[in-house]
Amino acid sequence: MRLTELILILLISNFTFGQNKYVGIYNDRFSESIELKSDSTFVHNYRFDLSSSWTTGKWKVSNDTIYLKTELVSDSLQVRDSNGNKIKDSLVLSADLKINRIELNEFIMSSLSSGGQNRVKPPSKLYWKRNKLYRINENGTLDLRKLIAFWTDKKYKTYFRKETE
Repeated sequence: MRLTELILILLISNFTFGQNKYVGIYNDRFSESIELKSDSTFVHNYRFDLSSSWTTGKWKVSNDTIYLKTELVSDSLQVRDSNGNKIKDSLVLSADLKINRIELNEFIMSSLSSGGQNRVKPPSKLYWKRNKLYRINENGTLDLRKLIAFWTDKKYKTYFRKETE
């Protein structure tokens, strides 16, 4: 009986905590980051100069390949006529993580900003190796290119490196 309980505890802990090696914040050299959270959600951020983008979603792993599935946050946009009567409702991308009911002027203001949700799309598949996340190309190969950074002539690899704790 004790042996069975021990094996069951080891199996459950391995299944539950097996994803912990992937959890963390990963940065590339081109202003992008991906945070893989322990609850199987992720946040992808892009920040460069005055522009920015954020995307949230769920992630899962299979054989060190991480699959990211974007889950967009939408607001309900109310459009009114000049008398204040509601004409229609539409779903639009939210400017923040909260689902809200917004008016046209709020939507226009958020559209004019240089940042927002899902403006730079996250990769859909990444390969994890030695605390690095490698992009996977359309043909299934790893993206091992080196790109020249615009602020220097130095070339950098395109992978995401895990932040040290």
